[in-house]
Amino acid sequence: MKLSPTTTAAYVVVVTAAVVTAVVLGPVVWDVTASAGGDRQSVAVVTLRGGTTDANVAAVTQRLRQIRDNDSIGAVVLRVDSPGGPVDASEELYLAVNRTASEMPVVAYVEGTAASGGYFGISPADEIVVKPSSNVGSIGVIVQVPRSVIEDTARQQEQFVRSGPDKAQISLDSLRRDIETLQRAFVGTVMRHRGDELTLGRDDVANGRTYLGTRAVQNGFADRIGDIGVAIERAAALSPDIEDDQYDVVYADTQRPVQVLVLDGTVERVEGDVVYVDRPEDTPEQAFQQPVEYYAVWGVPAGNATDGEVYVYD
Repeated sequence: MKLSPTTTAAYVVVVTAAVVTAVVLGPVVWDVTASAGGDRQSVAVVTLRGGTTDANVAAVTQRLRQIRDNDSIGAVVLRVDSPGGPVDASEELYLAVNRTASEMPVVAYVEGTAASGGYFGISPADEIVVKPSSNVGSIGVIVQVPRSVIEDTARQQEQFVRSGPDKAQISLDSLRRDIETLQRAFVGTVMRHRGDELTLGRDDVANGRTYLGTRAVQNGFADRIGDIGVAIERAAALSPDIEDDQYDVVYADTQRPVQVLVLDGTVERVEGDVVYVDRPEDTPEQAFQQPVEYYAVWGVPAGNATDGEVYVYD
Protein backbone atom coordinates (compact mmCIF):
# COMPACT_ATOMS: atom_id res chain seq x y z
CA MET A 1 0.00 0.00 0.00
CA LYS A 2 1.44 3.38 -1.01
CA LEU A 3 0.93 6.16 1.50
CA SER A 4 1.13 9.89 1.00
CA PRO A 5 3.77 11.79 3.03
CA THR A 6 1.04 13.58 5.00
CA THR A 7 -0.80 10.43 5.99
CA THR A 8 -1.38 10.21 9.71
CA ALA A 9 -1.68 6.77 11.26
CA ALA A 10 0.02 5.51 8.16
CA TYR A 11 0.41 1.97 9.39
CA VAL A 12 -1.98 -0.13 11.41
CA VAL A 13 -0.06 -3.06 12.80
CA VAL A 14 -2.14 -5.78 14.47
CA VAL A 15 -0.55 -8.37 16.70
CA THR A 16 -0.70 -11.13 14.09
CA ALA A 17 -0.02 -8.86 11.13
CA ALA A 18 2.64 -9.61 8.58
CA VAL A 19 4.41 -6.23 8.99
CA VAL A 20 6.98 -7.68 11.36
CA THR A 21 10.54 -8.84 11.04
CA ALA A 22 10.20 -11.61 13.59
CA VAL A 23 7.62 -13.50 15.57
CA VAL A 24 9.01 -14.92 18.77
CA LEU A 25 6.89 -17.78 20.04
CA GLY A 26 7.07 -18.88 23.63
CA PRO A 27 7.53 -22.49 24.68
CA VAL A 28 4.54 -24.76 24.53
CA VAL A 29 2.59 -24.92 27.78
CA TRP A 30 0.69 -28.14 28.44
CA ASP A 31 -2.53 -27.44 30.31
CA VAL A 32 -3.55 -30.81 31.70
CA THR A 33 -7.31 -31.00 32.22
CA ALA A 34 -7.49 -34.56 33.51
CA SER A 35 -5.75 -36.02 36.54
CA ALA A 36 -2.24 -37.21 35.91
CA GLY A 37 -2.13 -40.91 35.33
CA GLY A 38 1.55 -41.76 35.40
CA ASP A 39 2.32 -43.41 32.07
CA ARG A 40 -1.13 -42.70 30.61
CA GLN A 41 -1.28 -41.40 27.08
CA SER A 42 -2.79 -38.00 26.31
CA VAL A 43 -4.91 -36.39 23.62
CA ALA A 44 -3.49 -32.97 22.76
CA VAL A 45 -5.77 -30.13 21.64
CA VAL A 46 -4.21 -27.51 19.35
CA THR A 47 -6.19 -24.41 18.41
CA LEU A 48 -6.16 -22.27 15.26
CA ARG A 49 -8.43 -19.25 15.46
CA GLY A 50 -8.11 -16.70 12.68
CA GLY A 51 -6.73 -16.66 9.17
CA THR A 52 -4.04 -19.01 7.91
CA THR A 53 -1.46 -16.23 8.17
CA ASP A 54 2.26 -16.79 8.54
CA ALA A 55 2.16 -16.03 12.28
CA ASN A 56 -0.88 -18.19 13.07
CA VAL A 57 0.37 -21.13 11.03
CA ALA A 58 3.87 -20.87 12.50
CA ALA A 59 2.40 -21.18 15.99
CA VAL A 60 0.35 -24.25 15.06
CA THR A 61 3.17 -25.99 13.18
CA GLN A 62 5.51 -25.44 16.12
CA ARG A 63 2.99 -27.04 18.47
CA LEU A 64 2.45 -29.99 16.15
CA ARG A 65 6.19 -30.50 15.79
CA GLN A 66 6.61 -30.66 19.58
CA ILE A 67 3.63 -33.00 19.86
CA ARG A 68 5.21 -35.39 17.37
CA ASP A 69 8.33 -35.45 19.54
CA ASN A 70 6.35 -36.17 22.70
CA ASP A 71 5.95 -39.91 23.29
CA SER A 72 3.21 -39.36 25.87
CA ILE A 73 0.77 -38.00 23.28
CA GLY A 74 -1.26 -40.57 21.39
CA ALA A 75 -3.60 -38.38 19.32
CA VAL A 76 -4.33 -34.78 18.37
CA VAL A 77 -7.48 -32.69 18.10
CA LEU A 78 -7.04 -29.65 15.87
CA ARG A 79 -9.64 -27.07 16.90
CA VAL A 80 -10.19 -24.68 13.99
CA ASP A 81 -12.07 -21.49 13.29
CA SER A 82 -10.45 -20.13 10.14
CA PRO A 83 -11.62 -18.64 6.81
CA GLY A 84 -8.25 -19.41 5.22
CA GLY A 85 -5.65 -16.97 3.99
CA PRO A 86 -2.59 -16.78 1.75
CA VAL A 87 -1.95 -19.92 -0.26
CA ASP A 88 1.65 -20.37 0.87
CA ALA A 89 0.80 -20.28 4.58
CA SER A 90 -2.22 -22.58 4.01
CA GLU A 91 0.14 -25.06 2.36
CA GLU A 92 2.42 -24.93 5.40
CA LEU A 93 -0.54 -25.78 7.61
CA TYR A 94 -1.53 -28.66 5.34
CA LEU A 95 1.98 -30.11 5.33
CA ALA A 96 2.23 -29.95 9.13
CA VAL A 97 -1.17 -31.60 9.63
CA ASN A 98 -0.45 -34.23 6.99
CA ARG A 99 2.86 -35.15 8.60
CA THR A 100 1.27 -35.35 12.04
CA ALA A 101 -1.57 -37.51 10.71
CA SER A 102 1.01 -39.92 9.30
CA GLU A 103 2.36 -40.48 12.83
CA MET A 104 -0.76 -40.41 15.02
CA PRO A 105 -4.53 -39.95 14.73
CA VAL A 106 -5.66 -36.37 14.03
CA VAL A 107 -9.27 -35.27 14.43
CA ALA A 108 -10.28 -31.79 13.28
CA TYR A 109 -12.99 -29.98 15.19
CA VAL A 110 -14.55 -27.05 13.32
CA GLU A 111 -15.44 -24.63 16.06
CA GLY A 112 -16.89 -22.07 13.64
CA THR A 113 -15.44 -22.06 10.15
CA ALA A 114 -12.98 -24.16 8.16
CA ALA A 115 -13.16 -22.61 4.72
CA SER A 116 -10.83 -22.47 1.76
CA GLY A 117 -7.24 -22.58 3.10
CA GLY A 118 -8.62 -23.43 6.54
CA TYR A 119 -10.34 -26.52 5.13
CA PHE A 120 -7.34 -27.35 2.94
CA GLY A 121 -5.20 -27.42 6.08
CA ILE A 122 -7.40 -29.92 7.94
CA SER A 123 -8.18 -32.18 4.98
CA PRO A 124 -5.58 -34.81 6.02
CA ALA A 125 -7.35 -35.31 9.38
CA ASP A 126 -8.66 -38.81 10.06
CA GLU A 127 -12.06 -37.35 10.95
CA ILE A 128 -13.68 -33.91 10.80
CA VAL A 129 -16.20 -33.07 13.51
CA VAL A 130 -18.50 -30.06 13.00
CA LYS A 131 -21.32 -28.27 14.74
CA PRO A 132 -24.62 -27.83 12.88
CA SER A 133 -23.77 -24.14 12.43
CA SER A 134 -20.18 -24.69 11.27
CA ASN A 135 -19.20 -23.48 7.79
CA VAL A 136 -16.91 -25.72 5.74
CA GLY A 137 -15.81 -25.81 2.11
CA SER A 138 -15.14 -22.85 -0.20
CA ILE A 139 -12.62 -24.76 -2.28
CA GLY A 140 -11.09 -22.12 -4.50
CA VAL A 141 -8.31 -19.60 -5.11
CA ILE A 142 -8.21 -15.82 -5.48
CA VAL A 143 -5.36 -13.81 -6.90
CA GLN A 144 -5.01 -10.17 -5.94
CA VAL A 145 -2.99 -7.76 -8.05
CA PRO A 146 -3.01 -3.95 -8.31
CA ARG A 147 -4.75 -2.79 -11.47
CA SER A 148 -1.85 -0.50 -12.26
CA VAL A 149 0.58 -3.42 -12.46
CA ILE A 150 -1.42 -4.94 -15.32
CA GLU A 151 -2.21 -1.66 -17.06
CA ASP A 152 1.39 -0.43 -16.95
CA THR A 153 2.95 -3.46 -18.64
CA ALA A 154 4.07 -1.43 -21.64
CA ARG A 155 5.62 1.24 -19.43
CA GLN A 156 7.42 -1.40 -17.39
CA GLN A 157 8.93 -2.81 -20.57
CA GLU A 158 10.43 0.60 -21.29
CA GLN A 159 11.70 1.25 -17.76
CA PHE A 160 13.40 -2.03 -16.94
CA VAL A 161 16.04 -4.05 -18.72
CA ARG A 162 14.96 -7.67 -18.31
CA SER A 163 16.87 -10.94 -18.59
CA GLY A 164 14.01 -12.64 -20.41
CA PRO A 165 10.73 -11.79 -22.15
CA ASP A 166 8.59 -12.93 -19.20
CA LYS A 167 10.63 -11.34 -16.42
CA ALA A 168 8.48 -9.02 -14.28
CA GLN A 169 5.56 -9.28 -16.69
CA ILE A 170 1.99 -9.85 -15.52
CA SER A 171 -1.11 -10.42 -17.61
CA LEU A 172 -4.61 -11.57 -16.81
CA ASP A 173 -4.06 -14.64 -18.97
CA SER A 174 -0.97 -15.66 -17.00
CA LEU A 175 -2.77 -15.05 -13.72
CA ARG A 176 -5.66 -17.26 -14.83
CA ARG A 177 -3.23 -20.03 -15.77
CA ASP A 178 -1.55 -19.80 -12.39
CA ILE A 179 -4.75 -19.97 -10.38
CA GLU A 180 -6.02 -22.84 -12.52
CA THR A 181 -2.84 -24.72 -11.55
CA LEU A 182 -3.33 -23.89 -7.88
CA GLN A 183 -7.02 -24.77 -8.07
CA ARG A 184 -6.33 -28.18 -9.59
CA ALA A 185 -3.83 -28.90 -6.83
CA PHE A 186 -6.29 -27.68 -4.15
CA VAL A 187 -9.19 -29.78 -5.43
CA GLY A 188 -6.93 -32.76 -6.04
CA THR A 189 -5.72 -32.66 -2.44
CA VAL A 190 -9.27 -32.55 -1.07
CA MET A 191 -10.35 -35.41 -3.36
CA ARG A 192 -7.33 -37.49 -2.32
CA HIS A 193 -8.01 -37.13 1.39
CA ARG A 194 -11.83 -36.99 1.38
CA GLY A 195 -12.70 -38.82 -1.82
CA ASP A 196 -13.97 -41.97 -0.11
CA GLU A 197 -16.39 -39.94 2.04
CA LEU A 198 -17.51 -37.35 -0.53
CA THR A 199 -20.80 -37.85 -2.31
CA LEU A 200 -19.99 -34.91 -4.59
CA GLY A 201 -18.11 -35.06 -7.86
CA ARG A 202 -14.91 -33.17 -8.55
CA ASP A 203 -16.74 -30.33 -10.32
CA ASP A 204 -19.09 -29.84 -7.38
CA VAL A 205 -16.16 -29.79 -4.96
CA ALA A 206 -14.45 -27.16 -7.10
CA ASN A 207 -17.42 -24.78 -7.28
CA GLY A 208 -16.39 -22.87 -4.15
CA ARG A 209 -19.55 -23.43 -2.10
CA THR A 210 -19.58 -23.51 1.69
CA TYR A 211 -21.84 -25.88 3.59
CA LEU A 212 -23.36 -25.76 7.03
CA GLY A 213 -22.32 -28.59 9.32
CA THR A 214 -25.34 -30.82 8.85
CA ARG A 215 -25.11 -30.63 5.05
CA ALA A 216 -21.34 -31.11 5.21
CA VAL A 217 -21.81 -34.41 7.03
CA GLN A 218 -24.31 -35.49 4.40
CA ASN A 219 -22.04 -34.72 1.45
CA GLY A 220 -18.80 -35.92 3.01
CA PHE A 221 -17.02 -32.64 3.70
CA ALA A 222 -17.26 -33.66 7.38
CA ASP A 223 -17.78 -36.91 9.25
CA ARG A 224 -20.04 -36.25 12.22
CA ILE A 225 -21.84 -33.63 14.29
CA GLY A 226 -20.39 -33.00 17.72
CA ASP A 227 -18.56 -30.71 20.09
CA ILE A 228 -14.97 -30.59 21.29
CA GLY A 229 -15.72 -33.46 23.68
CA VAL A 230 -16.83 -35.69 20.81
CA ALA A 231 -13.69 -34.79 18.85
CA ILE A 232 -11.48 -35.71 21.81
CA GLU A 233 -13.31 -39.02 22.29
CA ARG A 234 -12.93 -39.87 18.61
CA ALA A 235 -9.21 -39.04 18.64
CA ALA A 236 -8.70 -41.30 21.66
CA ALA A 237 -10.72 -44.11 20.06
CA LEU A 238 -8.57 -43.96 16.91
CA SER A 239 -5.28 -44.18 18.80
CA PRO A 240 -3.81 -47.68 19.16
CA ASP A 241 -1.90 -46.45 22.23
CA ILE A 242 -5.01 -45.44 24.21
CA GLU A 243 -7.25 -47.98 25.88
CA ASP A 244 -10.88 -47.09 26.59
CA ASP A 245 -11.05 -43.87 28.61
CA GLN A 246 -7.60 -44.21 30.13
CA TYR A 247 -6.12 -40.98 28.84
CA ASP A 248 -5.54 -37.37 29.79
CA VAL A 249 -6.44 -34.29 27.77
CA VAL A 250 -3.86 -31.55 27.37
CA TYR A 251 -4.32 -28.18 25.71
CA ALA A 252 -1.19 -27.08 23.89
CA ASP A 253 -0.81 -23.35 24.28
CA THR A 254 1.93 -20.83 23.77
CA GLN A 255 2.73 -17.48 25.24
CA ARG A 256 1.27 -14.55 23.36
CA PRO A 257 3.41 -13.94 20.25
CA VAL A 258 5.98 -11.20 20.79
CA GLN A 259 6.22 -8.98 17.74
CA VAL A 260 9.53 -7.40 16.87
CA LEU A 261 8.47 -4.42 14.76
CA VAL A 262 10.61 -2.29 12.52
CA LEU A 263 8.49 0.80 11.89
CA ASP A 264 9.44 3.32 9.24
CA GLY A 265 8.21 6.39 11.08
CA THR A 266 7.29 7.76 14.49
CA VAL A 267 4.88 5.89 16.71
CA GLU A 268 1.90 8.20 17.19
CA ARG A 269 -0.06 6.09 19.65
CA VAL A 270 -0.70 2.53 20.76
CA GLU A 271 -4.20 1.22 21.35
CA GLY A 272 -4.13 -2.33 22.67
CA ASP A 273 -2.74 -4.54 19.92
CA VAL A 274 -2.71 -1.76 17.32
CA VAL A 275 0.23 0.56 16.69
CA TYR A 276 -0.37 3.82 14.77
CA VAL A 277 2.65 5.28 13.00
CA ASP A 278 3.03 8.71 11.45
CA ARG A 279 5.20 8.45 8.38
CA PRO A 280 7.74 11.29 7.91
CA GLU A 281 7.77 13.23 4.65
CA ASP A 282 11.33 12.33 3.71
CA THR A 283 10.78 8.56 3.96
CA PRO A 284 11.58 7.07 0.53
CA GLU A 285 9.09 4.74 -1.12
CA GLN A 286 10.01 1.09 -1.38
CA ALA A 287 11.42 0.49 -4.85
CA PHE A 288 9.93 -2.97 -5.39
CA GLN A 289 6.98 -4.83 -3.96
CA GLN A 290 5.45 -8.26 -4.50
CA PRO A 291 2.84 -7.52 -7.17
CA VAL A 292 0.74 -10.68 -6.93
CA GLU A 293 -0.77 -12.40 -3.90
CA TYR A 294 -2.59 -15.72 -4.04
CA TYR A 295 -5.27 -16.51 -1.45
CA ALA A 296 -7.22 -19.56 -0.44
CA VAL A 297 -9.74 -17.64 1.62
CA TRP A 298 -13.47 -17.41 2.17
CA GLY A 299 -14.15 -13.81 1.23
CA VAL A 300 -12.22 -11.07 -0.55
CA PRO A 301 -8.92 -9.87 0.94
CA ALA A 302 -8.94 -6.21 1.94
CA GLY A 303 -7.06 -4.25 -0.73
CA ASN A 304 -5.93 -0.73 -1.47
CA ALA A 305 -9.00 1.10 -2.71
CA THR A 306 -6.98 4.09 -3.91
CA ASP A 307 -4.95 2.04 -6.37
CA GLY A 308 -7.69 -0.38 -7.38
CA GLU A 309 -7.34 -4.11 -7.05
CA VAL A 310 -8.04 -6.83 -9.61
CA TYR A 311 -9.30 -10.14 -8.23
CA VAL A 312 -9.28 -13.26 -10.36
CA TYR A 313 -11.22 -16.22 -8.98
CA ASP A 314 -11.24 -19.93 -9.62
